[in-house]
Amino acid sequence: MKERVFALAAAAFVLAALVRAGDVTLDVKEHVLANGMKILMIPKPGVPRVVCHVYFKVGSINERPGITGSAHVHEHLMFKGTEVMGVTDYAKESAIDAKIDALMSQVYRERFWKTGGDPAKIAGWQKEVDDLLKAQKAYIIKDDLWTQYMKNGGTGLNASTSQETTGYYVTLPSNKIELQMLMESDRMMNARFREFYSEKDVIMEERRLSENQPGYLFGEQVQAAFYTASPYHWDVIGWMDDLKKMTKEDLVAFHDTYYVPNNAVAIYVGDFDPAAVTAMAEKYFGRIPKGPDLEPIRTGVPAQYSEKRFYGEGPAPTSLQMMFHVPPDGDPDTAALSILAGTLGSGGGFRGMGGGGTGRLYKSLVRDKQLAVNASASSRPQWYAGAFQFSATPRVDKGVKPEDLEKEIWAEIDKVKKEGLTDEEIQKAKNKGEAAFVRSLSSTAGLASRVGRAELKRGWRSILTDLEDLKKVSNDDIKRVAAKYFVKDNSLTAIYTRKTGR
Repeated sequence: MKERVFALAAAAFVLAALVRAGDVTLDVKEHVLANGMKILMIPKPGVPRVVCHVYFKVGSINERPGITGSAHVHEHLMFKGTEVMGVTDYAKESAIDAKIDALMSQVYRERFWKTGGDPAKIAGWQKEVDDLLKAQKAYIIKDDLWTQYMKNGGTGLNASTSQETTGYYVTLPSNKIELQMLMESDRMMNARFREFYSEKDVIMEERRLSENQPGYLFGEQVQAAFYTASPYHWDVIGWMDDLKKMTKEDLVAFHDTYYVPNNAVAIYVGDFDPAAVTAMAEKYFGRIPKGPDLEPIRTGVPAQYSEKRFYGEGPAPTSLQMMFHVPPDGDPDTAALSILAGTLGSGGGFRGMGGGGTGRLYKSLVRDKQLAVNASASSRPQWYAGAFQFSATPRVDKGVKPEDLEKEIWAEIDKVKKEGLTDEEIQKAKNKGEAAFVRSLSSTAGLASRVGRAELKRGWRSILTDLEDLKKVSNDDIKRVAAKYFVKDNSLTAIYTRKTGR
């Protein structure tokens, strides 16, 4: 690994780091604002369109029972405008909005917090709210953010929320970077959660549609049982009861805590002058006050002292899941677990390699013995303790049960504990992992995503050290981690049975 650091002639300096791992090189220029926000720049001469991503270190892991789904709801509401975007007369619109919030607060207290709430009162207040919402629409400019970006050549405008991060994306001509900084800094400072109640209804409908998918609720309950008190205990979309009772005050408090510059990173990939981008970042993002210093999440996965088993039935196909607790991303054992997932499950991913196709389990259970429809293995390295998962669908047409596949998988695990993997298998998994890693950096959007998310986790340089760790894995490492983590007292086995007639 080589690093070069030099100062640019600017008010504050930019760090330029040329980091190399094997044949992979990343030339990333860094600038940190006084408020703590980090700007990452990857110049690509000859690429006239610039990928602009802003990531916040917040996701469903930062929620708690009572406000689950907040990060996802917030992502939706961030497109509803600010004091200057999405509105024709802010003073009049905000006055109406305040009346709506006051009435809805009364509705919530009567409906959710009182025993035997008065339906007549609720109906009366709701009628007032409906009338105010109609009046408010006269001042709202729908999709103003989208319109402004599109008028200026913007494409790929989107956002996403995961368990750990939230990202906002747009690709623009290189001469429109200043527009992105103006609009995104305005969203950070002056977000107005217009149409909160109607948008929440949209998300609750998402939740209802998910619940109608065969096996969704079972999978959600398996996740909750596996992670127990961990911050991964609930799904990103949140629990329905929490969504119903979520208030705008809850969301504003969530925004003020987490959507602050010292909890964010902006990354730019394309043809631009880093010094000019740095100056613009100082002008726009630099004007945002620093937010509160955030404490790390304290709750981890409690020690497990016995095997967990979880059973369910319903309309989805009969299936088997075997889950094992594994350490957080960055732990020395993560690379060996990735090799195991890539060999047992095959697949082309990096770090969380897994899937089917040519893996040991697929060859044995699907192709040779014809006991399963599919079989896979995957490793999910997360910010906090993650999971290694085996999944399989039995050939019920041949009378195969999930328990039969469970025995077969345990036999394969025991074999790995004793013998490990062959040198050829290990090298093949390493080659696939490196190839997948290179592919993930081949596009400007992929590069921005990979570097930006990594920065929030363990620093962007970690993606290259992870690759180096993968290359160092030995068969002794394979046998050691298999013996350490693949034990019944560290596992949850979930068996789902299709119920006839459903």
